[in-house]
Amino acid sequence: MGARMARKPKSDRIFDDASPYVDRFGLLLIVTIASVAMLSLIDVDRSTDEASAALGPMVTTVFVGVTLLLALRASGVSHRWWRLATLLISILVVSYIVLAVTIAAGAIPASRAVVAAPPTTLIVLAVLAPVIVVRRLLHHREISRGTLQGAISAYLLIPVAFFYAFEAVNAYAGTPFFGDPQPSTSFMYFSLSTITTVGYGDLSAAGDLGRLLATSEAIIGQIYLVTFVAMIVALFAQRRSGPKADESPAA
Repeated sequence: MGARMARKPKSDRIFDDASPYVDRFGLLLIVTIASVAMLSLIDVDRSTDEASAALGPMVTTVFVGVTLLLALRASGVSHRWWRLATLLISILVVSYIVLAVTIAAGAIPASRAVVAAPPTTLIVLAVLAPVIVVRRLLHHREISRGTLQGAISAYLLIPVAFFYAFEAVNAYAGTPFFGDPQPSTSFMYFSLSTITTVGYGDLSAAGDLGRLLATSEAIIGQIYLVTFVAMIVALFAQRRSGPKADESPAA
């Protein structure tokens, strides 16, 4: 009876590795690249055009939201928790649609609709996404197309997570992240140049918390590359040496 009580009910499980959607990382990779492009091109913090004051945040929320939901689904998150995440993302999108309609109707000026900080839901899901993708990849025992697609997706999801972390610091720290106000596209640019350790030097974190996040992203990015390149090489070597080990001496 003790073993039966210790077994976790299926409905309460966070992950369901038997799901038919597990390891389908191809679509995730495509949408992740699109999300990075959107965050690099669309300024979600401010807009001089009333028609696009809420449109930019809505479009990026849709792309990033779909990306995070695909990451959850491909990583084997159970249907119950995936539906909860879908509900939260849907509420965000609907709120931006309502805001866009309100601005178009002239009920509030566009200047008051500036997005002050990224939604908490996006911050939490963006941080969790690369973690759960990595968690699923660690279960792989042989290399496949899905392994490579998932590894690249997780790497690109890391700068997305830090993009929202930088935005949160910019909104709540009291002083601009870079010392002076910058469009949100600068945070994606800074995040990508940080994780790749390019360091152009045109932008740098001004505060202590910002510097800590920036250096953390650089370290995490390098550790990720070293760890997963080693894992993929090991799996590939195992796959190449496997058939030879099974051959009989007579053969």
